[in-house]
Amino acid sequence: MASPRPSARSLLALHLACGLPIVALAVWFSLIDRLPIGEGRCSSCGVEGHVIAAHVAAAGWLGAVVACTAAARRQVREGIGAPGRVTIGALAGVGAFVLASLLWHTLFSVPAFVAMVASIVLLPAAGIWWLIGALAWTRRPPRTDGELGRRLRSELVAAWVSLTLLLPAVFGWVWADRVDWLVF
Repeated sequence: MASPRPSARSLLALHLACGLPIVALAVWFSLIDRLPIGEGRCSSCGVEGHVIAAHVAAAGWLGAVVACTAAARRQVREGIGAPGRVTIGALAGVGAFVLASLLWHTLFSVPAFVAMVASIVLLPAAGIWWLIGALAWTRRPPRTDGELGRRLRSELVAAWVSLTLLLPAVFGWVWADRVDWLVF
């Protein structure tokens, strides 16, 4: 028995869910949960545990968004409402890297730095894409399966970019803001 075609409302929810954790973390750690001046931790100590936990929770959220978007795309293309083996394998690889990074923090240094540099262009571009995409989903829903497939491919790319580039970039920026580089 084939699953029903994804509804416009569910697709808009996937679109919004892709940007929600990035925006929430950026707002929370830049405006609400600020450290007083001079209260940063030494760079070898890293950030507080709740900062790491919030980012791991966001990674889980974005992993679920990737899986749901891949399942919706596969539903439109093949009539199967589940993510494919490639998506599941890639998500397992990301999960393994996250676990390894939690055990050995240095492993995450280079990817976080690369993501921070890339985010100088990617974060504003993603914000603009996210707003325009939300308007497109509400103003002009896809009319054909081909158009829906193209939009879902775009959503899937955005979900992967959020998970693998934007989230590590936000973590890197929060880490850089919360540690003191010169502590004697």
